[in-house]
Amino acid sequence: MLMDQRKLIHFGKSAFCITLPHLWVKKNNLKKGDNLGVQETSRGSLEVIQNPAVHDESSSLDIDINGKTTDEIIHLLLATYLNGYTIITLQGKNAGKVAYIRKHVHEFIAAEIMEVTADKITIHIFWDIETINLPSILNRISHIIQNLFGETIDLIDTPSDNQDIRERGSEVQRQVLLAKRAITYALRHPFAAQKFNMTSLELYYVSYITYFFGKIAEYIVEVSRVICDAEREKLLGVKSKAQLKILLQRTADYFAKVIENYRKKGYQSRFVISEYQSFEEAILTFRHSEKRNPLQLWIPVVAEYVKMTINKIKETEFVMINIENSPK
Repeated sequence: MLMDQRKLIHFGKSAFCITLPHLWVKKNNLKKGDNLGVQETSRGSLEVIQNPAVHDESSSLDIDINGKTTDEIIHLLLATYLNGYTIITLQGKNAGKVAYIRKHVHEFIAAEIMEVTADKITIHIFWDIETINLPSILNRISHIIQNLFGETIDLIDTPSDNQDIRERGSEVQRQVLLAKRAITYALRHPFAAQKFNMTSLELYYVSYITYFFGKIAEYIVEVSRVICDAEREKLLGVKSKAQLKILLQRTADYFAKVIENYRKKGYQSRFVISEYQSFEEAILTFRHSEKRNPLQLWIPVVAEYVKMTINKIKETEFVMINIENSPK
């Protein structure tokens, strides 16, 4: 596509202006007298946007659910939630599906079912971009993950139900979805990216971090589940418990250091990623903490989940390093 060339016009004593393409004005429903925002991008170019003060956030979408399974409906809801819709209407017969849909709608922060009939479910998402703080969401998620590590380690010596851990894991996933919704919105509306004080490239990187955070929390919850199952079957040996505590604490410390360095912008002087290789030996040590026994299958399962957790922390750090060194 050829770039549209515009001449710079001298206007008044100290101002300059250019004309706007007619098709762009029409596409954005602009008219004479409308206010526009102008901001400089990280590349030094100028970006023209509609005035955020008068921007209408409301958007609605109707979804035909006739013939669709409940899982298909939930996937469609997730897509519409992430894409910033504020009113979602599920059109079609919903007998036997309402309770399942209601349960999953509660996983979306600020989403509420406002109306239910035999052939319609109306969902509203009550959110205000002005109240969303993306860095705060990331801090909240990382804090919950650190608590997940601590509570899972406590399970080894003080076995109990992992219900609280599962609840906290679910809260991480809800916060991750909210962050993804905010990122998607900011990529579509430059004024929101400006509010977050992030470039499009930084938003791109942060989207990966939120995904990695979600996977880390998911793996920790699975580790806690396996520990509880092994404890009920009286399979936790003294040696394996000791080795697992060491391994999980090292993993938790690794995550904490990565987060601390990111907050302090310390990647110019120190990389935690250099410590990654030594985890391989620690995982191998844990795998052989008990004598080979068909009943000790929980050990390799936990070892694999911990290994995947460590990999995701490593990937998180790599992306954070990219953010630190990205063009400003």
